[in-house]
Amino acid sequence: MENTKKNDIAEIEKSVEKTYASFEKFEEEGKQNILKHFDRIHDKLFTVNTVFIAGFIALIMFSDVPRSFMLLPIFNMIYLIWIEYRMVAKSRFEASITHKSKIEIEKWGKSIHKTNLFSFLSIISTLIVTIVFVYFLLQTK
Repeated sequence: MENTKKNDIAEIEKSVEKTYASFEKFEEEGKQNILKHFDRIHDKLFTVNTVFIAGFIALIMFSDVPRSFMLLPIFNMIYLIWIEYRMVAKSRFEASITHKSKIEIEKWGKSIHKTNLFSFLSIISTLIVTIVFVYFLLQTK
């Protein structure tokens, strides 16, 4: 009877280990999916921002929109490029993470959190560019 209990405990431990390994795999896939989604969002923001640059050029040429407003989508594009640079730096760091010290890894972890925040802010900044563009577009009628 005692032998049966040990076997049951061993089976439970194996089951728990398999479940934990499965969760670790899901966690890793989840982290990769977050980056994929951010990348897709950034691609769409780049595309929309390029359209706004062309749109502001047209508005400036054919209406009385001040030329200084052309800087708004340009600065937004520069901001998006900077975020992409941070994402590339993150990937470069991860490619050699086994050669990094604990302090460097902790600093990198804080940087990742900031990059996610910056990505969210890029969505908001593009929304602001959209609002300004629509405002001027409606004013030209």
